[in-house]
Amino acid sequence: MNNINRVEDLTKVFDRTWTANHNDVAKRGREKEREFMNKMFNNNNITKERELNRRTPSMMANNLQNKINNVSNLEKQNKLNNILKKWK
Repeated sequence: MNNINRVEDLTKVFDRTWTANHNDVAKRGREKEREFMNKMFNNNNITKERELNRRTPSMMANNLQNKINNVSNLEKQNKLNNILKKWK
């Protein structure tokens, strides 16, 4: 008799965990809550946050070097433009 009760208990436990894991209503509720929070705080770019977490230090260093080079090139171009304006 105990064996039968145990089998019933296991099926109830399985049913309970399966419904908890596959609860579409709860998933939709969490998605709606996430969308609301994104609208409220203007966090529309979730993928950008994920990309920031995936960047390695070498990638960050390369990006910083590219930014430095771009600023340097911009300053050189401005100096050249100023010289050209004086000649005109």
